[in-house]
Amino acid sequence: MKRRRLRKKVHIIFTAVTAALIGCMAFGVFFVSAHESTSSDQAVYKYYKSIEIQPGDTLWEIAEETMTSEYDSVPEYVEVLKEMNSLKSDDIEAGQHLIIAYNDTEFIK
Repeated sequence: MKRRRLRKKVHIIFTAVTAALIGCMAFGVFFVSAHESTSSDQAVYKYYKSIEIQPGDTLWEIAEETMTSEYDSVPEYVEVLKEMNSLKSDDIEAGQHLIIAYNDTEFIK
């Protein structure tokens, strides 16, 4: 009789420990997946857009208005715009089209 009670207690303890371990593992998996979905390492996609130069526009003003956070300075971005558009100087004219880049978190209207 005592042996049967002891076995029953061992079985209950074993079941409780197993359930606790499974619960901890499930919580760990949930916590890790929740952490991964809120990570700031989300993919950023680069898009390109053509804009028409208006009278009075300058390359530097356009760079200031359209520069994304991946660039450290306006002069750096002016050089990128010049390279992207095969420009040899900063000179642009009304009616000309420029290609600008933007990412999905900094959409340009």
